[in-house]
Amino acid sequence: MLVFAESERFVRAARENQNICAVLTTQQFAASFPEAIAVGVCEHPRSAFAAIHNQLARSGFYWADFPTEIDEAARVHPRAFIADKNVRIGADSVVQPNATVLERCLIGNGVVVGAGSVLGGVGFQTVRSTPSMIEYEHAGGLIIEDGARVLPGAVVATGLFSESTRLCCEARIGSQAFVSHAVYVGARTFIGHGAVINGNVTIGHDSWIGPGSVVSQELDIAEEAFISLGAVVIRNVPAKTHVSGNFAIQHRRLLRAMAELEAD
Repeated sequence: MLVFAESERFVRAARENQNICAVLTTQQFAASFPEAIAVGVCEHPRSAFAAIHNQLARSGFYWADFPTEIDEAARVHPRAFIADKNVRIGADSVVQPNATVLERCLIGNGVVVGAGSVLGGVGFQTVRSTPSMIEYEHAGGLIIEDGARVLPGAVVATGLFSESTRLCCEARIGSQAFVSHAVYVGARTFIGHGAVINGNVTIGHDSWIGPGSVVSQELDIAEEAFISLGAVVIRNVPAKTHVSGNFAIQHRRLLRAMAELEAD
């Protein structure tokens, strides 16, 4: 991987990652890396990295274009928008009125895309360290496996780099929910209405993410986890664990704490 490192924290993380072969950094940190890592020195590593990524995204580095393919057995409403390229819709899938399917969306068989939903949107990924902000182009895909359902008004982003956002078989995304880039939603998992799943989150199979809850980025929500409605999750959640609250803790701990407060 090529990465950027503009602080001690980033430098430590880069040195510990065995997959990194090159880094963009400032003169201050240029000597901090082993000889096996190529070092590029620049004034603003973060913005330089974004510029390289955006150029690669526009050049086709991450994705090979193909004409949109819609199976004859799929049903697409006349008021739905389907991008002319880089979309595949499988047999018996349904795209309802005013739904939008943008580029790099691969939709399996028997999928339902609800009215007004957006597939292939983007998440927040912005460079703010320069006077003019730079938006990262989302260059990855969105894969929706057989039998999944995206309810009306939901938004699901594509991946940011080469990895794809993925909704596994029979997953459910509630109305007005937002699923950001490179999120993995396991089979038969439910994302409740209005929930926000930030980037690079992995959610195991048969989990429940309650309505209105928020899951911070780069977390691992293991299989059969249960996140109560309105919870704010900032830590990994083990398998078969029920968490609640802001910030979320194990549900029974929260109930005991509330009971103690009421007793006082």
